[in-house]
Amino acid sequence: MNEHATTAHRVLPYAAGTSLIAGAVLFFAGLATSPPSTGDDKASYLQSLAADPFQTQLSALLLHYGNLLMGVGLLALPLLVRGRRGNVMTLVGALLGALFLTEMSGALLSDWFHMEIGRNLPVEQAVALSDKVLAHPAQQLAFSPGPLVSLALLLTFVGLARAGVIGWWSLAGIVLGYAGLLLMPYDTPILPAVGTLPMLAVMAFAGLRVIERARITAPEPVSVA
Repeated sequence: MNEHATTAHRVLPYAAGTSLIAGAVLFFAGLATSPPSTGDDKASYLQSLAADPFQTQLSALLLHYGNLLMGVGLLALPLLVRGRRGNVMTLVGALLGALFLTEMSGALLSDWFHMEIGRNLPVEQAVALSDKVLAHPAQQLAFSPGPLVSLALLLTFVGLARAGVIGWWSLAGIVLGYAGLLLMPYDTPILPAVGTLPMLAVMAFAGLRVIERARITAPEPVSVA
């Protein structure tokens, strides 16, 4: 093994594990700082984003990097599987999860768009314009994976559980956290943030496992004669 390969094997697992942990923290912070919504309709959503541009941008920035870092970190999870059991499921789930989470990170650009049309257009026009933009099938394909994110995460952690890397409790964490994300009221943003904690805890724990495995299997430094 050459020196560059040794450095990569030493650094990349730590980077991936840290990405999962940092991504979970940033996602929680992004939800907690979301502008409170006064209703479930599109008009209320746009008005909430327009009401406080600083808070809207802060929340969108944190959520963007939270999704992005968790998506990048997922790519390291198949390396935790040492045998054939759970290998394919973990690999497929992690690849899909990384794709869908990075799509979600890109979707946060719409918060800036919605903030500005909410500030500069009558609410009826703003709603109509938003609906028109978001109705494009290509936009939905590129930036709206929806429940596919949770399905990919479930597939990933079923594979890890089958491989004995992480316990089956992780599946309950994914389900409870995703339910909290969907069902908690957004008029008090800290509630969906807290509701998502079981899922985020699973992601952070997986990051710790990646770092732990990297410490155990770190290659010996190569001596150069």
